[in-house]
Amino acid sequence: MESDIPTDLRKLADRWCERRALAPLLHFLPGYFALNGLSDGHHDCITALKNVLAFAKGSITPDERDEVKRLIRRLEAALAST
Repeated sequence: MESDIPTDLRKLADRWCERRALAPLLHFLPGYFALNGLSDGHHDCITALKNVLAFAKGSITPDERDEVKRLIRRLEAALAST
């Protein structure tokens, strides 16, 4: 996994925590904590990010939506390269 992906995920979580945006955190945190360096953790994180887009879209900003999509692509690319 790219070394800056966890940092970018943490920054996204921090933004939602600061705003008390509970809906995106509800869907995101299980996948975030599932990251374990193995492919199943990557899949869980990707699923969680997709769930944020599907179920919490009204609670995230357009910039956050773009960041979530970018992180999904990066995680998928990391999976494809293994």
